[in-house]
Amino acid sequence: MQRPILLVVGTRAEAIKLVPLYIAFKKENINTLLCATFQHSDLLQQVFDIFKVSPDFNLDVMIEGQDLFYLQRTIMERVREVYQKVNPILVLVHGDTTTTMAAALAAFYMNIPTGHVEAGLRTGNMRSPFPEELNRKLVSQIADFHFAPTAFSTANLLSEGVDRNKVFCTGNTVVDALFWMKDLILFGQIKIDKIIEDIVNKTKSENKKIILLTAHRRESFGPGLLRIFSSIKKFAQLHEDVLFIYPKHPNPNVLGAIKESGISDVKNIFMTDSLLYKDLIYILLNADFIATDSGGIQEEAVSLGKHVIVLRDVTERWEGVWDGSEDLVGTNEKLILSSLEKCYHLKKGTEKMSSIYGDGNSCNRIVSIIRKKLNL
Repeated sequence: MQRPILLVVGTRAEAIKLVPLYIAFKKENINTLLCATFQHSDLLQQVFDIFKVSPDFNLDVMIEGQDLFYLQRTIMERVREVYQKVNPILVLVHGDTTTTMAAALAAFYMNIPTGHVEAGLRTGNMRSPFPEELNRKLVSQIADFHFAPTAFSTANLLSEGVDRNKVFCTGNTVVDALFWMKDLILFGQIKIDKIIEDIVNKTKSENKKIILLTAHRRESFGPGLLRIFSSIKKFAQLHEDVLFIYPKHPNPNVLGAIKESGISDVKNIFMTDSLLYKDLIYILLNADFIATDSGGIQEEAVSLGKHVIVLRDVTERWEGVWDGSEDLVGTNEKLILSSLEKCYHLKKGTEKMSSIYGDGNSCNRIVSIIRKKLNL
């Protein structure tokens, strides 16, 4: 029997982007296994439930108060046991998490080939995002196959001296997942949370604008988050005909900033716990525009034709900034308020769906490339 391809995921974002690839391999009857470190627990399980898959290995690394030292050490030790057990022909990792870096490094130590999905993203600042910029640069030194989502990320890798024969421009698998979920929602094949659905419908019936807000980046902890929340609070109080929907991140630093800013006391800012993937996409489909510091949401929103205010000082997703669909404002209150006002006055239909981050066929391309390269 053919040795398996092993996909390793640890966070919700990784699962959203790699599970569709896992399913694509399965459809082609390629021996494929899924390993979950559970760097994030409940959030990760939500994605498995939505996609109706179960990981073949659960490394269960998450503990209360975990730090980067614990995560790297524990993931490497436990994933080594999986590699020894299944002897994979290829390990596939995604993006820039600690799971990604640790799993790739463990594979390198054991002389197992590695493929890097969503390769080549760069901010040029090793401290932002932290520690993700370092993680993805390290994996680029290790990987045997680099699946870059855009021409720019491909160019980043080539400029760093990566062998051209190992780099493939495939689009981002997040768009594959997005289009799949969008169809399920639009055709009524998946149930949306009743509270979320009612709030969206009520807001639209009152002809108010819906703005999705997410803010949780480690590099914004402290004054940065307070500036973001202060700007949102001022704008919401000035425009009562908008509703901010904010799925708050459970990190204590974020919760502390929410409390200190008083943002939760503003009547047209609706705060909820972390959303299921399906409910997040439902809000994206219905939002007028987005304010976020999330990388994946930038890609999803632009792919749906939504304007994005990027609450980060630097981004690894320049394509949307260059084509005018994203405003890079950081945590500067003046810039945030100015961009919010601009988006508030945008006419409906001004923004168009874009394929700059992918066209929904990335998984099939990656499967085809790996099948050919490994003679499967």
